[in-house]
Amino acid sequence: MTQAASSQPSVDELREKVALACQILAQHGLVKGSTGHVSTREPGTDNILVRGRPRSDRGLRFAEPTSIMRVDLEGQPVGDNSGVNRVSEIYLHTDLYKYRPDVNAVIHAHPPGVLLCTMNRVELRPIFSGFEPGAMRIALNNEAPIYDRSITLQTPAETAPFLDLMANHNMVMMRGHGIVVAGRTVEQAITRALALENLARVNWLAHLGGGAPDISDEDKAEWRRRSRDPSRPDREGGSWTGLVAMLEHGALRADSIGLGAHFG
Repeated sequence: MTQAASSQPSVDELREKVALACQILAQHGLVKGSTGHVSTREPGTDNILVRGRPRSDRGLRFAEPTSIMRVDLEGQPVGDNSGVNRVSEIYLHTDLYKYRPDVNAVIHAHPPGVLLCTMNRVELRPIFSGFEPGAMRIALNNEAPIYDRSITLQTPAETAPFLDLMANHNMVMMRGHGIVVAGRTVEQAITRALALENLARVNWLAHLGGGAPDISDEDKAEWRRRSRDPSRPDREGGSWTGLVAMLEHGALRADSIGLGAHFG
């Protein structure tokens, strides 16, 4: 076995990671009940591993590796999936993988902060900095455009216009529906989804308070300068260990913006 092959995670490890990602989304309030799903590529194949609907579905907060099924890039089940059924929005995953060979993980969720902002046309602006660098990047670079349809995309034909928008973005908000987030890894996709929702929640709360100005142009310029500094590590995905530790602590909910606000 080559070194490259031996470094690839096993299917069991990937199932565990996808299940943990589902639990993290639920703990932070980005999904509720059994709606929402996470997927990742199965290395060396044309298959993906995606959270499905088991016979006894306790929801994403209690997702288990056995609820992660294998499908091909046409959305068809592969092998024995032990009675787990595929989700209706499977083409958000499969067709995005076909469209974007650089993507190895996809999240679809329905975070309430994004829902409130898109329904009320509240723009996600750079009104804060410091504790959430990922959110600042999203706001400054307009990294999360809005897809104006809110329907559930259940067919390749329905999904195709959405993918046209997702071709050049790793995050898209669906007005009055939710988000789709892509990443090189599950860890990166989770970090991006949490940052996007934190940005939306802060902007929504500021909107309720009458609005807030952007941070200064000077601070925007300094943030951009620092983000281009090659000596600064890329922290996307770096919080995975801490997020898993929060799950192990046993808390059912996490207030990740620290404002005492609970959504969902």
